[in-house]
Amino acid sequence: MSGKLHENKLVDIFSSLFLIALSIVLYVSTFSFRQMSASKIGSDFLPQVVAIGLFILSIILFINAFVGWRKEKKLAEETVATETKEKKEKISYTLVFISLGLMAVYLVLIPILGFLIATSVYLFVQIYLIAPEDKKSIIKFAVVSILISAFVYFVFKNVFYLMLPAGILG
Repeated sequence: MSGKLHENKLVDIFSSLFLIALSIVLYVSTFSFRQMSASKIGSDFLPQVVAIGLFILSIILFINAFVGWRKEKKLAEETVATETKEKKEKISYTLVFISLGLMAVYLVLIPILGFLIATSVYLFVQIYLIAPEDKKSIIKFAVVSILISAFVYFVFKNVFYLMLPAGILG
């Protein structure tokens, strides 16, 4: 169990560093958004809030993971054989790299497929990937992915009056 906790902390550290960098890139990219209405809240407002929130939460995740990693590292060195530990770390790194690849594909597909389809597919695949084997439910994951995508689309369109890419849905 200790090796698993140690592995999770490493995944959290790398994930938080990636998310910190991503939040900075997202925030900086909002400066290029065009103002489409005369309101004080422009199309850059919500993405900036999300980027700031992502940055803050990623910093918290990094600090918690780093502190926990240091504790778990000492425990793991005492209780887990070197070969087993290396094998588990390779598995966790694979999951991180697959997730990063999925995010990259998602970003490429948004303009082509549109927000609703691309987000639904991305969420489904990502949830399926990280779910424990004994809890995988294709129908539940599909419903959750579609509902979350539709809700976010509705909020952006009808509350914030911002358009998301429609893609093939026109």
